Parts: sequence; C-alpha cells; structure tokens
Amino acid sequence: METADIPAHVPPERVLRFDFRNDEAIRRDPWGYIASLNDRPDIFFSPDLGGYWVVTRAELIDDVFSRHDLFTATSLAIPKLENATPLIPNNFDPPEHTGYRKILANKLFSPRALSTLEPDTRTFCLQLFEAFEPGRCEFVHDFAYKLPIDIFLSMMGADLALRDRCLEWIRLIFRGRSAEETAAGFIGANEFVQEWLTEQLADPEQNKGSMFQALVAARLEGRPLSFAEMHSITMMLFSGGLDTVTSQMTHIMRFLAESPEHRQHLLDHPDVLPYALEEMLRRFGISFIGRAAAKDFEYHGVAFKKGDPVCAATPIAGLDARAFPDPLRVDFGRGKGRRVKHLGFGSGPHLCIGAYLARTQLTIMIEELLPRMPNLRVAPGAVIENAAGATMMLKSLPLEWDA
Repeated sequence: METADIPAHVPPERVLRFDFRNDEAIRRDPWGYIASLNDRPDIFFSPDLGGYWVVTRAELIDDVFSRHDLFTATSLAIPKLENATPLIPNNFDPPEHTGYRKILANKLFSPRALSTLEPDTRTFCLQLFEAFEPGRCEFVHDFAYKLPIDIFLSMMGADLALRDRCLEWIRLIFRGRSAEETAAGFIGANEFVQEWLTEQLADPEQNKGSMFQALVAARLEGRPLSFAEMHSITMMLFSGGLDTVTSQMTHIMRFLAESPEHRQHLLDHPDVLPYALEEMLRRFGISFIGRAAAKDFEYHGVAFKKGDPVCAATPIAGLDARAFPDPLRVDFGRGKGRRVKHLGFGSGPHLCIGAYLARTQLTIMIEELLPRMPNLRVAPGAVIENAAGATMMLKSLPLEWDA
C-alpha cells in the first residue's frame, strides 16, 4: 500500500512496516525480526498485507484474544479475506460460539474420542522413524508434515492415501503469499471436505473414525448438526490443527538438534518434559492470528474503526521482554517448578480446543525420537530457512545422528 492508502484515523507516528508473509528478514532470522518489535510501540499500524494493526505486548495480545466485545473473531485472515466461508466455531463470538465449543469439548475432543490418541501417535511416530535412512532424514517432509495429518485422517476415519492432496491445500492456506493463493487453498479444501462428508454420511456406520462418529452423535440444543455445520467444523479442524503442529515440530526439533545441553537434560530428566515443552512453545510461537475491531472505540491511546484488521501473534507474545525477561533464551526452569504461562494456544473463549492433541503429539515426538537419535545434529552445511505465512515453519531440516 502507498501512504495515501493509510486510513485517515491512523496517525503517521503509528505507521511502521511489518510484513510477516513476505519480508526477507522473517525468512532468514524470524526470531530476531520478531524480537525487534520490543522496540516498537505497544500497537502500531502496518501498511502491508492490506493494512492492519499489530499488537506487540503479551498483556494486550491476551486482551485481543479475550475481549470479543472489542475484537471480533468473525475475521481471522491477514490479509483480510472478503466473503470468506465462516468456520465453526472459530469465526463466531460468544454466545453463538459457546454451544459449538461445548460440542467440541464434550464430543470431538472428549477422553472417549481421544482414547487411542497416545498409542496411535506412538505407532505412527515409530513407523515414520523406521522409514528413515539410517542416521539421517529430512525432518520436515519425512516426519513433521506426515504425523499430524496421519493422526487427523485416522481420527476422521479417512484414507491415509489422501495425505498428499490435503498437504497441498494446507500449504496454500498457511503459506500463501497473497489473498488469491490463500483463497485457492480454502476452495480446494472446501470441495474435498464437502465430497468426503457427503460420502460418509450416506453410510455413517462404515466410518469408524472417533471424531467423525462424535460429529454424527453431537446435538446442539437437542438437534443433530446440519450438513453445513458438520462441513464447517471439519474444515476448521482440517485447517486449524495440521499446519500448526507441523510448524511447531520443525522449530522444536531444530532447537534440540542445535542444543546438546538441553537435549541431554531431557534424556537425563524425562520428568522435566512437561515444563520444558511449555517453555519451547513460548519461545517458538508460530501463529499470526487475525481479529477485527468489533466497533469504533479507543484502546490504549489508539483509535480503532469497526472492521480494522488486528494481528495478535503468538510469536510476538512469546518474545515480549516485558513478560519474559531475556525472551530469546530457552530456560527449562523459567517457570520455577510450574509450567510457563504463554499464549501459544491463544486464550479466552477461543483458547485452542486442540491443545491437548498438539501437546500429545509433540511430547511423544520428543519421547520417541530423542533416545533413537544419539548425537542428533543438523546436517553440516545445511541452509535453514523459515517459510513465512500465517504460521512460521522451516522449509527443510536435514538431520543426522549416530545410527
């Protein structure tokens, strides 16, 4: 955007460039680039990606997630997508959001629905490891892309052979460098989910997937879910729970490969893993989450106009030096015997319903892979580059270990 395109209510001193999808700095040194926002105002306006507000303090980002009276979830994409198909319940604010969230919590993500999650994840994890060449793998494509989508397809009762098709739409949705690419990803995924769901509902008894059966059994105010509601929820699960876990895996494994001290500490003290994982989730936040101003209002000295896009990013929150002193340092003892409180899964009404699912996959990845990868390291000479997008992940991660 040119300067002339900056809205009239945005003061010039609040205008600063920040393009998390296309800036070269976020590809070469994403964490340094994001940590530099500590020197910027608490809230500023970027003219990039169609123009949007950027919030830089964890305390205020928590507010953006929680204050749906000010920051509505009806618009989640940056750049803003016009006439986007709403995803249930992510695009709804309370009270409309509440009933659907209860269905997810009590049915799709209930202990019964997730009863086989841990053993299934260990099985898939070991199958992927055994397919590696002895002592080496390209972790992103050989493992991180595959494990979350295999778990998802299994829980939905879908054919694992669909993995590659799904990955292409996920790439466009989260890695698209323009509104057109992002929209193309949503269109492809939308058509796929609609066709698959139609086939499954024609004979629901044939599908033994725990999450699919939970959708069929769910009731909203005493009635079953409509096709449109099932479709929207499936799209939400498809787009919200795959790329995010993949992205998180790539950064955590790179860190462990490059930090023998932290890696050995986890091997020697496995009881520390729950605390260590939260610290790594804090340090390596990945998601740039959109909201929109719900009305005209003033907030911390900034005038928002209804519809203004607002970015509440988990990597920015995790590297806020006011909330986390020396934020770039990974300190497994930062919580002093408690789990570090972070915003990696959001907060408020939209706290990620799949957080347990994600934590389980990440925990099992570390538990199963580290002991099988002695002297883990990044392959010598490898150039590691971040793939920018709605989530941050590594383009590739060549790993080696002593087989």
